[in-house]
Amino acid sequence: MWPERRGIWMKGKVRVGVVGLGIWGQNHALAYSDYHRCELSVVCDLDKDRAQELGGRYNCDWTTSVEELASSDVEAFSIATPDFAHFEPATALLEAGKHVIVEKPLATTVADAKAMVATAAKAGTKFMVDFHARWHPLFMGAKAYVEKGELGEPLMAYARLSDTIHVPTEMLGWGGRSGPEWFLFPHTMDIVRWLIERDPIEVYAKGHYGVLAAKGIDCWDAIQALVEFEGRAFCTFEASWIVPNSYTNVVDNRLTLYGTEGGLELRNEPNLWVFTDRFHTPFSSESITRRGKVSGYQYEPIRYFVDCVADDIAPEATGQDGLMVTALIEATLMSLRDGAPVRIRDVLNGAS
Repeated sequence: MWPERRGIWMKGKVRVGVVGLGIWGQNHALAYSDYHRCELSVVCDLDKDRAQELGGRYNCDWTTSVEELASSDVEAFSIATPDFAHFEPATALLEAGKHVIVEKPLATTVADAKAMVATAAKAGTKFMVDFHARWHPLFMGAKAYVEKGELGEPLMAYARLSDTIHVPTEMLGWGGRSGPEWFLFPHTMDIVRWLIERDPIEVYAKGHYGVLAAKGIDCWDAIQALVEFEGRAFCTFEASWIVPNSYTNVVDNRLTLYGTEGGLELRNEPNLWVFTDRFHTPFSSESITRRGKVSGYQYEPIRYFVDCVADDIAPEATGQDGLMVTALIEATLMSLRDGAPVRIRDVLNGAS
């Protein structure tokens, strides 16, 4: 049951809650907990012990029921459940007139993504997807060069985001219900589309299956997807969940973009090389605290969402952006299945 409220709402602050208290859901709670424009009011998880522990940590209410959240006076919510479990809580809260930010990917089917976008439009509330790579300083710097026209028209790109095998075998308990495509491609596919400001036209993909399946995790090991965008620009997207654990970092992230006038290349990981008892690099999502406030690019879009609610402005990373990424990934899976290129418009129109 919903515990009694712990204190009085502070005037002028947006009341927020978090649904799903795993690794990234706890980042949402942390981002809200020290932001001066909001008050973390409630946390929710199917695991009662986890919900109760987080509620105690942040001195806020807790529950295991999304239905209780829908009938509450909390204004805005983060959905940070596993990739495959965004639709139901997000839809319930949107239908209740709540503002919602959903972790990437928006949904794991185009049908669900389209329904969520339509529900948000009908509700008239703020609806955002947490494509937090847009807030990373390196990608923001790349965007500045593109916007200034220094690269000319986009021609070719390569975007790689892979994880060590630690992620599906140890970090996640639901890797078999996601895969590198749903866990990793949303970052790179959104970033490239955001950088070049072109929509995708067609996808042709190849992949490998078997290494993780032999470990009881039913998902692809590695995928490459060649995507054509408007204006004949193209990008190869690469994602793998079987990078050896001996790699220096959990994440391997690189991007190259060439245009008619110039190009750029960046490596998100690694940026910091550490020599202690072993040679390694820290995971860039780790945070530091300055004067009682947690700092890190991953927290900025969450606080930005609060600003959008407080200032009544439309978020930048929209549900429509999330829908387009979901369509790209669904087209990738269809291409892997059929061994042929897949048109994005066909996927958006319900082709299977």
